Amino acid sequence: MLQFQAGDLHSLSLVGSGGFGLVYRGWSETLGMEVALKMLQGARERHRKDFMKELDMMHTANYTYVLRVLGVYEKPEGNHIEYGLVMEYMPLGSLCTLFENVPDVPWALRFQILHQVVLGMNFLHRLSPPIIHRDLKPGNVLFNKSLDVQLTDFGLAKFAGSASTTSTDQSIVGTLAYMPPEAIKDINYKPTKLFDVYSFGILTWSVLSRQEPYPDAAPFQIMYCIPNGDRPDLRMVDKCLTVKMVPEAKELMIKCWNGEAEDRPSFQDLKVETALMNNEYVGEIDSAICKVLDLLKNPSASAQTSRVVEPSEDTDTSSLVPSFTDLFGNNAEVHELQEAAGGGELVPVQTSPEEPEDHETLQDSDDSSSDVLSRSLTSTIMETLNHKNVLGNLSAKGIISTADQGTLESSRNLQELTKAAESIIRPKHAQLKSFFKGLNL
Repeated sequence: MLQFQAGDLHSLSLVGSGGFGLVYRGWSETLGMEVALKMLQGARERHRKDFMKELDMMHTANYTYVLRVLGVYEKPEGNHIEYGLVMEYMPLGSLCTLFENVPDVPWALRFQILHQVVLGMNFLHRLSPPIIHRDLKPGNVLFNKSLDVQLTDFGLAKFAGSASTTSTDQSIVGTLAYMPPEAIKDINYKPTKLFDVYSFGILTWSVLSRQEPYPDAAPFQIMYCIPNGDRPDLRMVDKCLTVKMVPEAKELMIKCWNGEAEDRPSFQDLKVETALMNNEYVGEIDSAICKVLDLLKNPSASAQTSRVVEPSEDTDTSSLVPSFTDLFGNNAEVHELQEAAGGGELVPVQTSPEEPEDHETLQDSDDSSSDVLSRSLTSTIMETLNHKNVLGNLSAKGIISTADQGTLESSRNLQELTKAAESIIRPKHAQLKSFFKGLNL
């Protein structure tokens, strides 16, 4: 396994968290490729043992549908060493972000995802000793460049039968909505393979419904209701029962989340069932993958497709999308910035007709003008397809700070970018308003 020194990884930007650490995207000079770096949080000996356990898990779980660990990163920090795991970077994100970015994920791809998750979990459970994941959920199902599943985040995993007493061996660990009832109600519960099978049942519901379970429930409600038989709303799946293989998937899902652990199937059993479902879509999978990859490469088109804006055939849709000139006038310096950003007509993200469109109204409302500024920033980046150049120029002009630039650059999709732009622009609205006022807008 490779040892990565502090100077080898650079251009690190925070992209998330998992298990016991923060996850960064960066570049490895040694490998000449993008990598993901998961840094251990805290320098205590207990945390280091947890980190080494996760490293051992991932190194053991070397399989097609399990995220591969490339090496260990060590960075001297004062009188201690910070540790990190270096893994392949997954540019297409997770199952969560897939459903966020693609308005209608083809069923062929959904069934391939379920089957590949089962294959990955079956591999983990058949190791000697078996690995129990304990945190199987959409956020831990990543995708490589071919949209194949890569299971990740072994921060809570353990070897079956392990007698260790690290901080990960508490009874209440993982994500509550995906935990089986026996793990919630029994303080002395020892995780088994059937923990993961239950989680897969909830994951299946999420894949079929495109929703997260119990979105409005408080944690204490989940902890009370799940042991008493409550499960995600079946009506969300019943809407799709006319779709090929969904009735079979629903039946399998219910078996997996059975309240009696011993009545759940094993992943060895599940792989036979999911293979049959997947085979029904074998002739459609290539076109489904191409369709989704195209949408992910053009997130602005995907986002606009998902918006609920349905003008009639006689509607002039151009009136719904004000141009850069409509919003900011013909000021030469603004358009100089536009050209520096990459050229082309800059079009803000589509707004609904009810939102104010004339410039005077926008200046009268702090919230409205903040929204327009953030949408304009987002769309400028998406239209020029060169976000680093755009953000670099905005930073050079003093519109955003270097720190803000880094935050925006770390956004992985249009939704994250818009959210980040709004969070940065709103608190600085007075400063931005003054800036644009100085340009005689």
